[in-house]
This record gives sequence, structure tokens and C-alpha cells, in this order.
Amino acid sequence: MRSRLWIGGRGGRSTVTPGSPARATKSQERSSPVPHPDLTELRERVDAALTAGDVPGALAILRPAARAVAAEEGSAFRELVGRLPAEAWHDDVVIASAMGVSYRGAEGHRGSAAIGYFEAAEALVAGRGPDADADRVTVWLAYAAGLRILGRLDDAHAYVERAMTLDGSEVLSVPVRVGLGARSALEFGMLELHLGRFDSGRRHLEFAAGLAPEHLTRAEHLECLGGLAIASYSEAELDAATGLVEQARAIAGDTPLWRSTFAAPALIAEAFIAIDRHEVDAAAALEAELVPAVAGSDFEALAHVVSGYLRLARREYPDALDLLHRARQGFRSWQPAGLGLDIAQMLRGAILVSLDQGEEAWSILRELPPHEHHLLCPARVVAQLRLGHGDLAGAAEVLRECEALGDAHSPRTLVEVRMLRAAIELERGDLMLSDSMMDRSLVTVTRTGTRAPLRMIPPGTLGALARRALQRPQSAATRDLLERVLERTRDVDRLIEPLSARELLVLAEVEKGSTVAAIAAALYISTNTVKTHLRRLYRKLGVTTRADAIRKARSLGLGPRITR
Repeated sequence: MRSRLWIGGRGGRSTVTPGSPARATKSQERSSPVPHPDLTELRERVDAALTAGDVPGALAILRPAARAVAAEEGSAFRELVGRLPAEAWHDDVVIASAMGVSYRGAEGHRGSAAIGYFEAAEALVAGRGPDADADRVTVWLAYAAGLRILGRLDDAHAYVERAMTLDGSEVLSVPVRVGLGARSALEFGMLELHLGRFDSGRRHLEFAAGLAPEHLTRAEHLECLGGLAIASYSEAELDAATGLVEQARAIAGDTPLWRSTFAAPALIAEAFIAIDRHEVDAAAALEAELVPAVAGSDFEALAHVVSGYLRLARREYPDALDLLHRARQGFRSWQPAGLGLDIAQMLRGAILVSLDQGEEAWSILRELPPHEHHLLCPARVVAQLRLGHGDLAGAAEVLRECEALGDAHSPRTLVEVRMLRAAIELERGDLMLSDSMMDRSLVTVTRTGTRAPLRMIPPGTLGALARRALQRPQSAATRDLLERVLERTRDVDRLIEPLSARELLVLAEVEKGSTVAAIAAALYISTNTVKTHLRRLYRKLGVTTRADAIRKARSLGLGPRITR
């Protein structure tokens, strides 16, 4: 058995057999670096060939540039193809596939029209032999991208898998295989991001990005960098993510690409970073850029999530809830919905926590999966909910699994876990652990510029943490941040009022339906003392009746029926 050279995004799906004959094919002729053609020059060359009656020559000029031109100048590409005799290109897989790509571009946003061309192109290669393998993979990958735009992730995944397992052909040269491997890795990586599998997604996108200058179009390279920016953001590598966005902007230049679906991932990443850093004006400007880029794309629903997150940072809660509702509606038809829907639900839960609607927030948060490495990590919002209502033991308990993950935990959410733990231990009186957690979170906050963790702590407690931190050695940047925190929380009282052990016992009796006299007898205290405990209990829970106390306690995990 001959050895095989494995090349491809999945480390073993596309293969090359060393020593196999290198038969020249049209597919191989298209394996040279992808050009970024000048549309005017291309049009002139095609027109000159057509004027001379050389239709095959016109096709030969158009084919190598078809994918790139279709992505950047969709309507112009369709107009150019329209100059050709219909019979000259209706059985041409490359042109038919590029026609589908043209509906993804800056003037596109018509996924169904793209799918029609991809289906036609797939039918063209269905009965052809090994010589058409490169065209076959090209069609499958373009089809996968079109399905991804429509949210049909499972169907898209199936086409990418087919592309990445096509290893039986003997006719493809190494350059052709590498080029197809780069494009397969790009498409697979973008699908993995949507599904919340960021480790795999990042590996594939890094593979594609390394080969991008020679094997991807400018549009594909732009999308790849945007996907990597999202992956870097998820790891709290905000500076690296910003650098990738800047590279993407440079690649797009003054072309229409920055207003196309290919720019959507980079814009999404840039907006998330701005909101995390509380640069709300910059985020609002990016929101305006997002609108044309995401329309009709697989990032349209996630753009609503970004807008909702921005409203949350501004404390415009009703608007935020409305935008998140629109996001959830957008994800409804997806198969499967993936990470985006869970992010929308997470933010919805966080808003309800801020509105003190703990029971409704709990009903959402308890159903959310944390995703790979706790990338989403609903536990931190549950801990925020319990912290804000004085359930310190419950808040600490819900973070236990996060802390058990250690370095395997997503860095972006781990910084919030640590700051929450700092607040919890401050109120419990374990000052050494509180100080340690605060300092560790401050290192990340200062390095990345993120302000999201600060928004999770009750202002009074945050001020107390800042005062203690200023008594310890800190960098100049950290001290500046802490002083600004102190300024903003100077007149805010501590909001933490944990339930005492006696109040928890009274609460347990209330849940049983015990009368004041029965509670007094069970706890060996006077009825007046019971009434005092009840008043304090109601005040801390923010309720006025027994029924509301029971409901609020259960939503916070305080009662025996919730507490594990």
C-alpha cells in the first residue's frame, strides 16, 4: 500500500499519494494563487475575446477570476456572464458555482437564489469522473457556505464532510489539494464557531489563514480573519482579536467587501470587544456598520445579540430585551440553533437579574449549557443573582464547577468568575481569598481593557473591593482603574445582606406553611422574635408576603427544594 501525504484542515481528510501521476486538468490550471482582478480590465479582456468571436477564450479569461469577482462585485459579475452566449456557460461548473457566490456578496443577501445555482452546479458534476473532483469539491464547499447563510448548519456540515473526505482521486496535484484543503478548513471552522466548538474552529481557521494569500480569495481571507477574531475574543485575547480585525479591514480596503457578509464576523468581534471595554460610542458606530454587512447572512441574528448586549451595557433594558427577542426569532429556523441562541438567552437572563426578576432569570439560566470550556458559563450569572440577594453560600456553590476546571475554563468568563468569588468571600469575611481572587481578576481586566466583570458586582461591594485593592501593590494602570471605580461607587451603600442562619431556619418553616406560633415552638424562640426575623427576611428578599418569600427563595436556590 502506498503511503499518503495528509493535507487538510482536519489533519487527515484530504490526501495526496506521493508518486502518483500528475495529469494536467482544467482544475489544476486553476490552482495558482487566487487573483484579485481589476474588474474594468477583466471586462475589457472578455469583451475583446467576444468581439473576436473567441468564446472559449473569453471563458478561459473569466474562469480563474470568477470566484473572486463574484464575491466582491456580484451584480457586475452576473452582468459580465450575461454577455456570454447561454450555451457557452450553462454546463460550466466554475461559472455556475460563481453565480451562486455572487448572491453572497455586497449586493447579494439572497441565500435562496445562491442555493439554486449551487444545486444546478452539483447536478453538472454528479455524473462526471475523477477529472471533475476539484470542481466537485468547489461546488460542495460553495453549497455549504450557502446553506450556512440560511442557518442549515447540519446540511452544511454534511457537504463540508464530503469535501474533506474526497481522497480517492488520483488526478489532483499537491497545489490543488492544498488549495481545496484551505477552503475546506475555512468552511469547517466557521461552522464550528456557530456550534460553539471554538477549539476545533480555531485550529481550522488558523490552517486556512496560513494558506490564505495563495489559496483563498480576498473575500474568503476576510471572513477567515473575522472568524479568528471571534475565537480570540472568546479567549479574552482582545488585543489579538483587534489586530485580526485591523488585518481584515486592510484586506477589504476600499472595496465593497467591508459592507458584505464576508466582513460580518470581523465586525461582530470588533463590536463585542468595544462593549466589553465599555466603549459604547465606538460600539454604536460599529452597530451602524453591521447593518448592511449582516443582512440576510448567518450573522444577522447574532448582530441583534450584539445590539442587545450594547443596550445592556447602557442599562437600556427594555430595548435590550426587544433586540434579544428578535435574535431568538432569527435563530428559530436554524438547524441546530447553535451557540448564538444560547448567548441571547444568557444575556436575557442577565437583564432579568438586573431587573430583579430572579425567578424568571433562574428559569432561563438553569436550562442553558455552559458549552466547551464554559465559554458561555451561565453559572456566573446565577452566582450574580444569588450574590445580589445575599445567598453567599449558594453563590459560592454554583461557581464550584467553574473553579474545578481551572486553566481549562474559558479565560473570558473565568475573569468574571474570579471577580464574583472575590465579592462573595469579601462578604463572608475570608479577606485573604477575596484579595487573591480580586488581584487575579484585575490582572486580566487591566491587560485586556474589559469592563464586563465590573458590571457583575453590586456597586457597594465593588467599591469595597477597590478600596482594599488600593491598599496592595498594583500597577499604575490598575490603580487608575480602581480610583475610577471608587469615584463612581463613592456614595453607594453595600447591597449585600446575606440571610443569617436563624433566618434560613425561619424560611424553612415558612416553606412548610408553619404559623408564627409553630415556628416559635420549633425554634425555641418567642413569637415576637419570629416576627422580627420575618420582617428582616422579607426586607432582604424584597417581598411583602409569605407566598412571595417562598417564590423568591426558590428562584434563588435558598429553599430546601432547590438547594442541592
